[in-house]
Amino acid sequence: MGSIGVESQAGEYRIGVDVGGTNTDAVLISLRPIQIIASHKAPTTADVTTGINEAVRALIRTSNVPLDTISCVIIGTTHFVNAVVQRSSSLHRVGVVRLCGGAEDGFGLGVPPFIDFPRDLRHLISTQPFFCQGGHQISGTEISPIDEAEVKSVAEKLVKDGIFDVAISGIYSPLNSAHEVQAGDILLKHMNETSASLGLSSSPRVTLSHQISSVGFLARENAAILNASLRPLAEKTILAFQKAMQDIFEGSPCALYLTQNDGSVLSAPDAIDLPIRTFNSGPTNSISGGDFLWNAASMEAYGASSQRQDSLVVIDIGGTTSDSGLLLPNGLPRMSSIMSLVGGVRTNFALPAVESIGLGGGSIVQMSPDKLTVGPESVGFQLPQKARLFGGDVLTTTDIVAANHMHSPAAENPLKGLGDLTRLTDITPDIVKKAKAEMRRLLEDLVDRTKIQKGDIDVLIVGGGAILIDEGEILSGVRAVRKVKGGEVANAVGAAISRVSGVVDTVVDTSHQSLKQAQETVATSAIDAAVMNGAQRDTVQIVEVTVLPIQYVDAKARIVVRAVGVLDVVKISEQGMSSAITLPKKTQQSVHQAAMVEANLMAPNKEIKVEDYKPHIEKGHWIVSAIDLEWIANGCRVLGCGGGGDPYQQYLKIKSVVEKSPGAIKIVSPLDLPEGSTIGCTGCMGSPEVSMERMEADECNKAHDALIRVMQLPPVDGFLALEIGGGNGMVNLEVAAAHGVPCVDADYMGRAYPTYWQTTINVYGTPRGEALLPATIASGDGSFMTMTASRTDKLVDSALRASTVEMGCRAGKAGPPKPGRVVQEQAIHNTVSLAWWIGRAIALEKNIAERASRIVESVGGSANAKVLAEGKITNVERVLRTGHTYGIVEIDGLLNDGSAATIKIPFKNENAYVEAVGADGAVSILASVPDLIVVLDSETGSGLGTPEYKYGLKVAVIAIAASPRWTDTRRGLELGGPGSMGFDDIQYVPIGRYTMPRSVIEAYS
Repeated sequence: MGSIGVESQAGEYRIGVDVGGTNTDAVLISLRPIQIIASHKAPTTADVTTGINEAVRALIRTSNVPLDTISCVIIGTTHFVNAVVQRSSSLHRVGVVRLCGGAEDGFGLGVPPFIDFPRDLRHLISTQPFFCQGGHQISGTEISPIDEAEVKSVAEKLVKDGIFDVAISGIYSPLNSAHEVQAGDILLKHMNETSASLGLSSSPRVTLSHQISSVGFLARENAAILNASLRPLAEKTILAFQKAMQDIFEGSPCALYLTQNDGSVLSAPDAIDLPIRTFNSGPTNSISGGDFLWNAASMEAYGASSQRQDSLVVIDIGGTTSDSGLLLPNGLPRMSSIMSLVGGVRTNFALPAVESIGLGGGSIVQMSPDKLTVGPESVGFQLPQKARLFGGDVLTTTDIVAANHMHSPAAENPLKGLGDLTRLTDITPDIVKKAKAEMRRLLEDLVDRTKIQKGDIDVLIVGGGAILIDEGEILSGVRAVRKVKGGEVANAVGAAISRVSGVVDTVVDTSHQSLKQAQETVATSAIDAAVMNGAQRDTVQIVEVTVLPIQYVDAKARIVVRAVGVLDVVKISEQGMSSAITLPKKTQQSVHQAAMVEANLMAPNKEIKVEDYKPHIEKGHWIVSAIDLEWIANGCRVLGCGGGGDPYQQYLKIKSVVEKSPGAIKIVSPLDLPEGSTIGCTGCMGSPEVSMERMEADECNKAHDALIRVMQLPPVDGFLALEIGGGNGMVNLEVAAAHGVPCVDADYMGRAYPTYWQTTINVYGTPRGEALLPATIASGDGSFMTMTASRTDKLVDSALRASTVEMGCRAGKAGPPKPGRVVQEQAIHNTVSLAWWIGRAIALEKNIAERASRIVESVGGSANAKVLAEGKITNVERVLRTGHTYGIVEIDGLLNDGSAATIKIPFKNENAYVEAVGADGAVSILASVPDLIVVLDSETGSGLGTPEYKYGLKVAVIAIAASPRWTDTRRGLELGGPGSMGFDDIQYVPIGRYTMPRSVIEAYS
């Protein structure tokens, strides 16, 4: 952009740098007034630093700004995430120390570290994990104290195996980090001592999981592992950045920061320790930069009072794709609601919600007599060679733009002087018109997927491919389309204007304080965290507060608060500098580790086409495969009807059983149970939120064994699920395999319900609850309780649940074994098959928008199920009463007849009923329990749990007819209808005619 006259003032300027795959963009901005002083593009270099060096030096040369007026350089880079995605040799092996209660009876032993890493990445960085004493319950009490001698022994083994990068993960460490800190101190001290005694110069590095992300143990541990593997690369890279800045600024103090995923900054030392937080800063910078440019243009044209007051869609059009994000009124990008996958690894740190389509400057335009298409194929970086305009033979969107201006010479040509227009004389105005219309349609769809409210919205186009759309062009759902000066370097601008954030995600105790008081305390902690991270205290604001009651747990709530403030740059030459540390040489894994990796991690990965897959049926037994498990798990999540918890951890554990012992897990039809057989039943009791953090410890299996032992019962001949919805739908697959018996294709709910008395065996029982007892619960770490009799069926649930709270708010439960005849007469048949068919539908339907309809087809068609509505969540209210989360979610959308309506779904852990309020104010009940009410995430097509309901989520609502076990008797409707969940004024009207789920065994035998 060249240089302009500036007045020297200390700290008046910043440099922002964005390192892309092709170019490194850099901008110099003035803070007073806000404006871009200069910008530069340089080719991205293999070592990253050289390209940054060139771009920054070019800015300084062209701007004539005194060095001492530049307060800081802020860099956004994909260097570290690329190392993971590309499986770089710079990644180091990671030792994992899990503080979970020990290696004998600890939690999560069946779901070890690296279990859900892609095979090639596991092979590159995995080592033998250590399960150690430590960890906390949700109450804050210790599971067990740290064993110092145990940690010292781990330190010696790590050093002797040549492992110097370590991740420590403790149960509930975001709530109480004491054990992680204590273990980290012990580990570092004794690794250094052991290293010195062996004459090694390597320095260990420890990543503590609570510093990486929040509640959700496995995803947090995964992120900590990736972070630990990247630490040496981060150290080498960022120290090189610092050296380059020292050389450029010739000793003048200039702080160095890196941008992180939420649009805020990290100091250089923090970025060395926490490189994973920089993973997805590129899209965030683009969105934030768009905000800066929009406001700057508005102020220049209309004055400061015209700055943006509502949400803004920012679309970054490149050569191959258009990436769209939503900038919220608080100045931050909307974050994604879904679990983030980084290089195929499931993590839980926040990433911006970015929608992408295959439309860019190199998108290929294809024509046939009756159709014209644009993209998603692209010539990409070969545009200068392959586009018609430049002598190639491929018609691209850039050619369309050039032809459009060729036919409209009065319009400004963004490609003026480039290429040879005579090569486009056969591109008629009609072709241009059709291509432009298709590009508009693609962008309209992209905007609709991005925005979160009804009505028109402003759109800002940035990026090198912005020439595809004209400023002021009319798009459906768009108030105005704008481009701004500097839009081609919006990513670098976003880096330059980054702010500082502080996030606190914790579980609070409200037994001695109100929820409001607890929220204020957490907010204060978030503000302090932002200041500690470098924000000016008087600028810090609370921009996001989320309160999630913990189901089945009294006086506990999860509170997430995000605070954001302006970066307080202190010009001290030492700031952002780190002393060099000797990098350990990468070592070969030990023989034992190699054997472990080879045996457990590198099993052949057979490629199977989903549409061709058929389950294996042998002599009436369904032999369950890893694909079957994945589909059953996805189906169980849908059948949770908003509750039941995520089956993911159970899926991982059972998958490892299948991989180690093919054929170990079998399913039989309830119709084939032998006369005289006895069938057990187990399931987890307590809070699904606790299960996210304190993983399983064979509680269900232990509970069943204790029940058999205490009641002196004979061994059972099989197991079935208490409820098919959520995680409990899969538990009995493993329990049955552990006992060497099959699992029955049936359950006692046909879905998920909040309480134990809402089971079909109780429907056919009495109000005294004899059908539910005897029952045993087990903590998983040594505590058991057996209940043999009760006054009422509801007391059975409340008494067991009270004991579950004392066991850490989660326990395994074993119900009374039942004769096979009772299972045949009282259970709901073929529900494992039902979950499988739903999971298969999700896998087969590549078009996410059509998954709801595909699920309806899979469960029996429109007579049995319906897509009720689609839209966006606009409000969620929650309150905790008697251990259950009551609430209501509101969705602004369209009913299945196309009419607009506000859809309201009250819930008690699970969804209770669906109410529609039409544009005329008319109210109608669309569905209610016991019919199954499912809310699907439109981003993924998977079922959503009620704790995941969040403002702005795009969803589809479907309903599935309930089994006659619930609807044929008055007692069935009393136990499973709307009144059972506290909604006595709602009358049950069936959604359709129940269709027995197809048996997978019958379909494929």
